[in-house]
Amino acid sequence: MPMMGLRPEQGPPLSVPASFFLTAPLALAAAGVLLLVRGAEGGGTLWGPTSVAVVHFGTVGMLLFVMLGALYQLLPVVAGAVVPWVRLAHGVHALLVAGGAALIYGQATGEPRAFGAAAALLTVAVLLFLVPAAVAVLRSQAKGATALGLSLGLAALAAVVFAGLRLSLARGGHTEEAGFLSLRAAHAHLGFLTWVGGLITSVSWQVLPMFFLTPSPPVAVPGLTQGGVALTLLGLGVALFGVPPGTVAFLAAPGALAVWGLQPGWALVAMRARKRKRKDPTLWFWWLGMGLAPACLLLGAATAWLDDERWPLLYGLVVLWGWAGAVVHGMLLRIVPFLVWLHRCAPLIGKARMPSAKELLPDAEVTVGFALHVLTLAVGLAAVLLRTALAWRTFGAALLVTGAWLGWVLTSAIRRAKPKT
Repeated sequence: MPMMGLRPEQGPPLSVPASFFLTAPLALAAAGVLLLVRGAEGGGTLWGPTSVAVVHFGTVGMLLFVMLGALYQLLPVVAGAVVPWVRLAHGVHALLVAGGAALIYGQATGEPRAFGAAAALLTVAVLLFLVPAAVAVLRSQAKGATALGLSLGLAALAAVVFAGLRLSLARGGHTEEAGFLSLRAAHAHLGFLTWVGGLITSVSWQVLPMFFLTPSPPVAVPGLTQGGVALTLLGLGVALFGVPPGTVAFLAAPGALAVWGLQPGWALVAMRARKRKRKDPTLWFWWLGMGLAPACLLLGAATAWLDDERWPLLYGLVVLWGWAGAVVHGMLLRIVPFLVWLHRCAPLIGKARMPSAKELLPDAEVTVGFALHVLTLAVGLAAVLLRTALAWRTFGAALLVTGAWLGWVLTSAIRRAKPKT
């Protein structure tokens, strides 16, 4: 029987989401190494080579990989939309690794050929994901808020990639973009608000009640949230074809208010009202992310209207690591052991003594991960304010340690899924 509308038996093989999920720690560690090596350049501006490369380690290397892995799992399980040709996911993963590496190398070095290679590889990878996912959505009969949010997410991903393709070709000297600054701003806000924000909010309506026993959202919350996201997706989609740079902030406003205002307000109230009050360190990540969401809104406004290089840096850091990064980090620590248990342990129940999901990834290890996440955020904020080589290298070291720890605990959860002796 489906639980809360879920259909676990329709999910893909464990190797599909796991391959995407396990790439995220590598990206975090690689971002840390880059900052350690190039800390003397620091992050004086969000648009410097090192800063842009680190940002894309976060957006492509961490968020994109985790979210695509999650969608391979969520489309069939939540929306009843079985993704055809699911084995293509391994090709998507390989192309994303190659394309992401080329993009980040180009951003860090300015090599034009790297941008061309990145544009080709990432476009093919995303098309190989989007086409089967779109077929699955078209076949689905699901009508709930989360199912609608997943559909919006696919449209948002297409818009983000289209903008990124144009930016990469322009950076590589293959095309000219008269409205480069507007396109860059639209690309960033489409990514943060409609792709990442839209997916996080939609998934939260299913995940928080399921895993943490919170109340489900009232109908108005998903409706207004998705309405704001859809308005921003439509407005910024039009902006990709040319608007003044200052207009982008106004077009982003409905999505920002929904994703960083309305949705976190519901989530914080719901988490306080949850039925089971026992300690659960994976919930701390949600508290951190939802608590910092309004700060993203304020920092976004400051970035748009105040002329100080630190505002964009603070904005990028809090959005990527304080809000989205916290939620994604916490969900990896909750969902990976659940999926490992579902695929490897559940079929052997009654035949052998198998560990529980909690034993696959103990609370003590999750607590260490949360402490490292908060420490890394604090060190990053200090680096933005101090703007010294030592501060940036310390931030890099913190990212490296956090990524290494995350990779270790996730792979440990997989290794522990074997019969007890």
